[in-house]
Amino acid sequence: MFDGGVELGVGLNARWVVPALLIVSACQQGGTPTIPTSDTSEPATTRGTTSLPSTPGAFSDTTMQSGERRDPLQWPYPPDSIWNHPLGAEAELVPLNMEIPRDRTLNIEEDILIIAPEAAPKSIIAHDAAWRDGVTRCGSRTGEVLAEALPIPEGWHTDPGYHGVKPNHSAAIVMPDLTLFETQPFHICPDGIAVSQYTNETWQGDSLLTGGMGGHPDGGSHGGSFMTAFGGTIRLGEWVPGGNIPHTLKFEVHAIDVLSSSSEGFRWPALRADAGYQNGYGGSVPEARMGALVALPPTYDLASLETEPAKIVATTLQRYGAYIVDGTGWSTAAFAVEWSPAGRVRDEFQEMWGFPMVGDIQSSSGEQKDFLEDMIQIYRGLHVVDDNAPDSVGGGGPRMATWAPPLADRSDG
Repeated sequence: MFDGGVELGVGLNARWVVPALLIVSACQQGGTPTIPTSDTSEPATTRGTTSLPSTPGAFSDTTMQSGERRDPLQWPYPPDSIWNHPLGAEAELVPLNMEIPRDRTLNIEEDILIIAPEAAPKSIIAHDAAWRDGVTRCGSRTGEVLAEALPIPEGWHTDPGYHGVKPNHSAAIVMPDLTLFETQPFHICPDGIAVSQYTNETWQGDSLLTGGMGGHPDGGSHGGSFMTAFGGTIRLGEWVPGGNIPHTLKFEVHAIDVLSSSSEGFRWPALRADAGYQNGYGGSVPEARMGALVALPPTYDLASLETEPAKIVATTLQRYGAYIVDGTGWSTAAFAVEWSPAGRVRDEFQEMWGFPMVGDIQSSSGEQKDFLEDMIQIYRGLHVVDDNAPDSVGGGGPRMATWAPPLADRSDG
């Protein structure tokens, strides 16, 4: 676990100055109580996603479906944002040499997405629980207002039942102008009071309409990298039978095993590495730093995988890749998935596939074990896209997927 300590200023509408940010790595161990789910959004296949071929190949850079428009709340950011940019078929790839997780084969990072820009404004009250043992976020309110005038719907909360003991809960709240307010560790208590502890100006103001562009990476509340809680999160309706994930992912790894401390421990588009990275990052591949774009090569044989959910995520890793945005703090790996008032990807996955997404191969059986064995094969195939840069997003060569359709006009908020 690493200290993400930096001097922080006052965030958007913030009333509480945070003198230092203690970011404890994501994906803490713990129980996973059963939580009722809300209605989910429409599946990706019925909400305007681009039709992609079953076998990826090199597409023309100018290829785009005509006539389609995307709802930025469902599929955000411009087509050439880092979060939608397909990989290059001739990208410079360096083997990640990822250590296979020993404690949990696959975990999740539940990013909180509050997508209700028309909701009545509410305040977030400060807590000081951080990631300390023996305290709760709802029971550690300071009474100070961390931020005010944020559109948060009534009648929804994240207590009880979050995944793990004390998850990061990086949160992105969509404002009426479709910019983002980001904070962590966020929580909505049973009495409806929203609480959080850390925020700062660097995390604020990214736009779902214009954000995440090559030369200007968006800031956000993933404390290890200062990358956004919104972009790259697997959304409801994407990791389902017959679905596809038509955008870049976010990935988390055990930093001591995987991430390198070379070159200050991070690379574009990350804005920083964890504080303490000099001792906390122990990986042997210099290119594998915080913010690295990792991917499966164009030659990776998707047919070698046995399970459909693994093939879906592998296809995405071959077409778009995943940015490393945080360390896990223990030997596991995790993808960022949505938890919003519309529902939880975690629950949707289990309902649709019939087994949990999260698990350890040593204690799993049946279809879940087959899935986790596939995930291990995916880990072994991952490479760093070493020529990913502001002027070469996704690396060189023709694109590995069609460009996302243009955004629908929601500039009026």
